[in-house]
Amino acid sequence: MKVIVFLGSVRDSTPPRPARLGARVAAAMARLLEGAKVDVEVIDPLDLDLPAVFKPHFAYAAGKAPVAMQRLAEKVEAADCYVMVSPEYNHSMSPALANLLNHFASSSFAFKPSAIVTYSAGQWGGARVGQYADISERIGMPAGVSDDPHSARTGGL
Repeated sequence: MKVIVFLGSVRDSTPPRPARLGARVAAAMARLLEGAKVDVEVIDPLDLDLPAVFKPHFAYAAGKAPVAMQRLAEKVEAADCYVMVSPEYNHSMSPALANLLNHFASSSFAFKPSAIVTYSAGQWGGARVGQYADISERIGMPAGVSDDPHSARTGGL
């Protein structure tokens, strides 16, 4: 099984402390999944060379998308499921995660399960996770959601 963990933050400054808290959360999720014997790849937007002007992958003619975008599209298509890791961001999905997902047609994600992991340096991480579920379901990724903060498993973060 192939799993993509999408890191939904490009912030490398503080707050929150420590900087790149999301990268730690994504790495913890990858470790948990690898323990279940699945093939996991973390996609960090800071590692991608996507065009500055937004043009989604599906708007390019076949074979004309930038190389980095085409490679990522192939990974998205090949994945069996997705984990979205995102900070609590003004009561909604982080812009970095929305931008990353919006590069690909909803058919790329269709009928593949997803999980949503949110975090915060404060008390609100996951408090509004239902909005993520609504968005993921609209692009074809059904997500099971629990907004109970006591149900989370931290895995030694």
